[in-house]
Amino acid sequence: MSSNLNILKWLFALVLIFGGFTVYKIFGVLATDLGDKEYAWLLKIISEFGLFTSVVISVGFFHHWIIAIEERKETEKIFHNILTKYIDGTVINAKKRGFLGITEKELDFSEIMHSLYPGDYVYWLITFDPRYKHHCRDLELAIKKGVNFRMLILKDCPISELCASELIGYGTEEFRQYNRLFLTALEDIAKRINERDSGTLGVFVHDTLPGLPLFIILRKKLKLMEIYNSFYLAEPIGRMPYLHWQSEIKQDTSYFFESEQWNMPDLFLDYFQRRWMIERNKLAKADKEELPYSDFLYAPALAKKKCISLDSESDTSSGSSVV
Repeated sequence: MSSNLNILKWLFALVLIFGGFTVYKIFGVLATDLGDKEYAWLLKIISEFGLFTSVVISVGFFHHWIIAIEERKETEKIFHNILTKYIDGTVINAKKRGFLGITEKELDFSEIMHSLYPGDYVYWLITFDPRYKHHCRDLELAIKKGVNFRMLILKDCPISELCASELIGYGTEEFRQYNRLFLTALEDIAKRINERDSGTLGVFVHDTLPGLPLFIILRKKLKLMEIYNSFYLAEPIGRMPYLHWQSEIKQDTSYFFESEQWNMPDLFLDYFQRRWMIERNKLAKADKEELPYSDFLYAPALAKKKCISLDSESDTSSGSSVV
């Protein structure tokens, strides 16, 4: 629509240029031929007005196509220098490190679940949100579709009491009840996941520091890693805005921070892998000593080894960096 308007504008300008010149010539000739008539002066005015219109529009045409373009280039150069000087260290550098933006407010969990494809991995480090149980249906459908979830959930412990004390409007017991409800919902999902479903679920219930809320998506088909992270403040994390990051999935990020190409998604991924390995080592120790271990939930029932593992590529890289 805008391109058609521009064409009409330029056609109108050309009509004024050539039309004005035509008026100048025609009425100029008439004024000369009818010089003895009393209205000859009017013909001269019309002729001069036609010339004036043609010249003014021609000058404007010339200015727009030649002078204005050069002025615009010079202005762009000035703005580019300003942006490079004052913004490169923040916006450009943030983009280089994988930053995409900030969510409007809450994380749209359902939209993310529907954007997953079979074979994708989702790593989830969470503490508390009373609405988690409302998302369990989306989570179950994603698993049945072929998505693999690995979750670290804070359990009832002194640390959870400290977390509860920071939240506005939630007491320690209410915090525990919501956590139990969410864990119960995950247990129900695990019972409905079987070997015919191509996705898997692995959940460690831990009693260590919560760190920060993390939602990591490894999109295997696109070979991209998307990460959402938030902050533990005075509200449940589901009510907080999230920072959005993205980078390519890499084979090995063991010493990536030491390189010039480091980015935040790789640091977040390495953090989750280390946390996961700590819990996995506890499970391995319990299995070795033939002790019961109730802090690991997985599905399907015959895929324990797979549910303990992270994505095969990233898991290989983390194994050497965790003691």
